[in-house]
Amino acid sequence: MASNDAFDDRYDLREFAPTTDANGAPSAETEAWMHAVELGFHETHPDAEGAARMVSHFTADQETFLGVYLRDPLPGSVDETWPAGTFTWFRKRLTWGEGASVDTQAISAVTVRPTERRRGILRRMMTHALERGVAEGYAVASLTASEGTIYRRFGFGCAIRERAVTVRRERALPLLTPTTGTVSIVTPEWLAEGTGRAVFDRFDARTPGSMVRNTGTWPIVFGQRNGDGSPAKDVRAAVHRPEGAGVDPSEIDGYVTWRVKEGRGADTVLEVVDLVYATDEAYLSLWEFLLSIDLNDVVRYNRSRLDDPIVAALGDNRAYDVEHEEDHVWLRVLDVAAVLGSRRYAVDGSLTLEVSDTMGFAAGTYRLDVVDGQATVTRLTDGDDGEADLRLDVADLGAVLIGSVSPVTLAAAGLVRAADPAAPALLRAMLTPARTPHGITYF
Repeated sequence: MASNDAFDDRYDLREFAPTTDANGAPSAETEAWMHAVELGFHETHPDAEGAARMVSHFTADQETFLGVYLRDPLPGSVDETWPAGTFTWFRKRLTWGEGASVDTQAISAVTVRPTERRRGILRRMMTHALERGVAEGYAVASLTASEGTIYRRFGFGCAIRERAVTVRRERALPLLTPTTGTVSIVTPEWLAEGTGRAVFDRFDARTPGSMVRNTGTWPIVFGQRNGDGSPAKDVRAAVHRPEGAGVDPSEIDGYVTWRVKEGRGADTVLEVVDLVYATDEAYLSLWEFLLSIDLNDVVRYNRSRLDDPIVAALGDNRAYDVEHEEDHVWLRVLDVAAVLGSRRYAVDGSLTLEVSDTMGFAAGTYRLDVVDGQATVTRLTDGDDGEADLRLDVADLGAVLIGSVSPVTLAAAGLVRAADPAAPALLRAMLTPARTPHGITYF
């Protein structure tokens, strides 16, 4: 990696807030940053209305932008105005479940220009951002990654995985047990008026691993806009009311948005855009509804949790196929005591954790004592006697935090070291959440 002196000779690192002009259009600096992000992710630049809308979303989410700029750009190149590296962060709450949560430093829009690779740009941006995160009081940073090999070296561990799945309709129904409640079709506009967000709030509050959504996400999941900002014209919506519910929208406990399109081969595919459930009954009922829609062959859902209950409910579980599985939410611990103290625990116990961290933020040895589900975390000094029960990298601490990844599994992989095999098992029992973690938010 290039030295700091070499980096500073070549680049200028700038931190700024996104801004607009008097007409609501992005300022020149903000629009240049947007162009650089679009180049990195192979996206098109929106029209004037779309650009203004995007900046309003950045502002609503109170994002902090970073840009790395060439000091001596070549004439005619985009480097004259566009940054060679981009990065942003903002506040995003992560739910532990059972009424507990923690604010995370959510990181997004990370790009490095291909012509400037391996010159230390990403490391400088990440170091700067995490130092600012510590100064702003964050106990943990978070991200969702476009590639799975980038972020472990910066201390991030994959805390939740997800699956893209398909269910073939002709083999799926009837379900093994009857569903309850009533499903009704609504317009995306009606869902967006407030009902959809209220359902998501209930899902978010009860579901470990859930994270609040960006301002710009809502029009997409409600079926009003496509990912590129253009109006969506092919999305439908339905809601679920529990047994005995009346007409009050506040009683709605689940919703789904979807579109139907041609799939691979001869299949017509019903693609789930968003599926949000505040109860297990709503989840199963909405799946039964989707599988009952005629003139399509396959239902595809790209946000399935690993222990999806629909598999057990299907009339023929071989109708369910996993198309793809990958990492979803990554966590990076910045303050061990604060993050371990922010959640509740399933069983009581005491463990000593020795955490390694090449960036230095979380390195140290910590005593975790849990009584009545509440944790007390003490950082031990060098003079304290005794060997740690568990030794692990900060990335692996981030991986196990929510309880979706087992310390026993990481011990089997050689990533968690313990003299006594009972120690990883105890930590697994302590971290087990009341419900399966399920993240359906990207950022």
